[in-house]
Amino acid sequence: MHLSRDVLKQMIMKQDLVSNFADLDGQLTANGFDVRLAGVIEVRNAGKLAIAKEHNKPPVLGKAAVLEGFENRLHGYDIPEKRIVRNGCVTLERLQPYLVVCCEEVKTPVSLMIHITARSSLFRLTQSLLGCTFGEAGYRGYLTFLLLPFLDGEIELGARFAQLSFSELKGTAQYTEQKQSSYQGGKLF
Repeated sequence: MHLSRDVLKQMIMKQDLVSNFADLDGQLTANGFDVRLAGVIEVRNAGKLAIAKEHNKPPVLGKAAVLEGFENRLHGYDIPEKRIVRNGCVTLERLQPYLVVCCEEVKTPVSLMIHITARSSLFRLTQSLLGCTFGEAGYRGYLTFLLLPFLDGEIELGARFAQLSFSELKGTAQYTEQKQSSYQGGKLF
């Protein structure tokens, strides 16, 4: 069962389901919650996904822009040029992949999972696709996605670009109890 706006609002206010939001009522939708863009990081070369985790290789990152106050999203990564933006746009280059991170953080209980989709305005206005998946029960942290623009365009840091909806699980599950839970907290890779 998907959670409605009223149920989500109560869980956000009482259980801290989503934090770091700017406008609770403005970001709530009929059946979800819009997240805002905190950072955009160029991906210069792909990495490697291996059978054994220790053989994975991270991608090579290029320049990045991050919204002021969310610089921690980029700590610990080899990024050659970081630009902190108070308010402003980031230029998107056609067919250049980007990792994008959201401002909000989630604290998903063990009885809920997150469905993540692009807001239709993202692809309508920027002609970009958002590569995303679902969020596991028990996941805590911010979320990272892949953004691929098909044409040159712009996106403003702080803009709402993706929507989260939440579903109840029959029973409970815990992200940290699975064999690999590498991204807890919001790691890029």
